[in-house]
Amino acid sequence: MMNTIELNPDTTIDLYSTAHNLIVHQGENAIEMLCAEAEALRQNEQSEEDLFACIELMRVVNELIDMETAGPIH
Repeated sequence: MMNTIELNPDTTIDLYSTAHNLIVHQGENAIEMLCAEAEALRQNEQSEEDLFACIELMRVVNELIDMETAGPIH
């Protein structure tokens, strides 16, 4: 499982880059992996910052998947 602290991006570009890399490496499992990570952070009462970073990353991964599904915009 991925360490959420490593997924705490500092800028929007980093967030989208991290989300893209996660999709490339995890494929369809990216969302499930992030959901499991978020649930583990909730249950273990880890840092709220880590939890929010994981949730934000999950949002961006979903956004990128939706964009890919919709097809080219030009």
